[in-house]
Amino acid sequence: MKRDLLSYYQEVLNKISMADAPTFRKEMRKAFKRLLPEERAQLKAWFRSACVCKVTNSTMLPVPVRSGHDQLK
Repeated sequence: MKRDLLSYYQEVLNKISMADAPTFRKEMRKAFKRLLPEERAQLKAWFRSACVCKVTNSTMLPVPVRSGHDQLK
């Protein structure tokens, strides 16, 4: 039985969602290159609804904002 590319990429992206950000982006780009425009829209919708954005990256952490009163003199 032949499996469609959309479900294949959904499975792959779900499996590597905890991987590092560059790997996840690489696989997402690969999926977008091979999928048809309609399938791309479906992948985007799946990504947003499944909240697969579990990729953690230290650069994505919020940076505390200092007010003028907190600065060292």
